[in-house]
Amino acid sequence: MSSHYHPPTPLLFAWKVIGTALPPLLKPYLRCRCKKGKEIQTRLPERMGIASLPRQSGSLVHFHAASVGEVISIFPIITELYKLDPEQNFLITTGTVASFHIVQQHFTNHPELSDHIQHQFVPLDVPHWVDRFVSYWQPSLSVIVESELWPNLIHAFYKYHVPIALMNGRLSDRSFTTWHRFQKTAKALLSKFDWIAARSPHDQHNFERLGVKATYWGDIKQIAPELSYDSKALQQLQELFKDKPIWLAASTHPTEEVMIVKAHDILREKWPELITIIVPRHPERRIEIIEQVGNMPQRSLNQFPDERGLWLCDTLGELGLFYRLCDIIFVGNSFEGTPKGGGHNPFEPAKLHCAMATGDQIHNFKQAYTLLEDAVTVTPDIATLTAWVDEMLRDPQKRKEYAQKALQIMDQQSQLAQDIASHLYHLKS
Repeated sequence: MSSHYHPPTPLLFAWKVIGTALPPLLKPYLRCRCKKGKEIQTRLPERMGIASLPRQSGSLVHFHAASVGEVISIFPIITELYKLDPEQNFLITTGTVASFHIVQQHFTNHPELSDHIQHQFVPLDVPHWVDRFVSYWQPSLSVIVESELWPNLIHAFYKYHVPIALMNGRLSDRSFTTWHRFQKTAKALLSKFDWIAARSPHDQHNFERLGVKATYWGDIKQIAPELSYDSKALQQLQELFKDKPIWLAASTHPTEEVMIVKAHDILREKWPELITIIVPRHPERRIEIIEQVGNMPQRSLNQFPDERGLWLCDTLGELGLFYRLCDIIFVGNSFEGTPKGGGHNPFEPAKLHCAMATGDQIHNFKQAYTLLEDAVTVTPDIATLTAWVDEMLRDPQKRKEYAQKALQIMDQQSQLAQDIASHLYHLKS
């Protein structure tokens, strides 16, 4: 267990009091999320810490990953832990329905592991609910990914003497400024961790500026397996688009679709058969997107591009398919004027032989883009993006060189999963 105990601060105490008072409001809130498809009705009790599965006997390692990207990045580590101990069982908790489906999908494809894996939705941070969760599952180790720092849940692990690791710990400059104002609270919370593995040397530096020990081994998103895809669908689409110039805007956010369509219209003057595929990060924005850029065929309605050459692929979990279909990729949430900005994970297309561009608002993935360096082109506006897509369409050799460069960088990271698994194995209680 972590040796440096810091007593709870007034802020942590207040959070506990609020959490204790909230259940009467949280139950209707959960039902409301259910109606929006953000929860699964039959599994709502899990959000209150009530287990829906019997606990498997023996040692259980718990991983908590909030959303899809984090979930995908833990699979290689779980695989390596399983190799170290084939008796080891795992509990994965997630906060979103989409990430649960990714867990389901992954272990259907890896049946040797599926008997050892259980999934639950993470309980909301109510003291009584998280207590019930931890006392029922009694993990030998809890691994929390990135920035899911729920104070009552962390305290429950600490109280039940469960070692806790923070993997890919994120502490951007903006977050550091906020935490620094509440430094005592930050130290009281983070001192409960037995190991903090920072996502980058810069994140490590920020943790240490807060007075918290952290190490840097690498970004686990580098070792995530390639995104899965439907091979029949890929064959069908390759047939459909076989002689046409094609590119993809992936994980777009509000305002970006308007810019992508403008770039498309400019490019169409030179490439009259051009197909531009837009995959929004949040498919439920489809109506808002169509209102902004005009009608376009939607994949969710089984429609295909018409004479305008645009295609809105408003489905979940199909980026692996589109990264294999197109090798000219713009990674979204990165243009100036996008509400939050910060970029998205460039490692996913890098593994799938893609030439990549991004806007210049990539502060959330600074380390990833630094690692990939000149394998990614920064296109801060419509003019530079249009010029880059045009160049990639004209010069397949150059496109190949960019993709090869990115792939070589990714291949250098393969030892990381084994090293992390070995360290976690020795942390277990």
